[in-house]
Amino acid sequence: MYFLSTFENKIDRKGRVSVPAPYRTVLEQAGQPLIVTRSLTHECLEGQGAARINQIVDVLDTMDSLSEETEILQTMLSSAMQMKLDNEGRILLPEEFLAYASISETVVFAGAGRLFRMWNPETWKSLEQDHRKTIKEKGLPQLVLKPGPVLPDKGAS
Repeated sequence: MYFLSTFENKIDRKGRVSVPAPYRTVLEQAGQPLIVTRSLTHECLEGQGAARINQIVDVLDTMDSLSEETEILQTMLSSAMQMKLDNEGRILLPEEFLAYASISETVVFAGAGRLFRMWNPETWKSLEQDHRKTIKEKGLPQLVLKPGPVLPDKGAS
């Protein structure tokens, strides 16, 4: 289950925004509801399927219940809300979520693999420019990819 690409959607006067169709497809194929949280690392919102939340809870179960790290993750979970998509694929983002991410009229949905982020367009644009500048100055981060299944060659017989 992967969320890819970037989309920009307007918020209607009732505060609803359409979740991009490819993101809805990912959730539907996985048979999972959409869970939205306030990001712990950025001033944005994060959307993910319930399986990712389950992974976080599973990790929490193995951690020292009195540790600062546990409390930080619990803080993220305390902001989590299951979103109900209407027949047109829209969700209603609560005012406190919109305020946290400084979102008013338009939302940028940015795929980030197993989750996606919802940004104020100007914040997203600035972050993206900063990342591109860093890449030019320092190069791409080193990725260590684990071996995985290889897709069959479509041209092979």
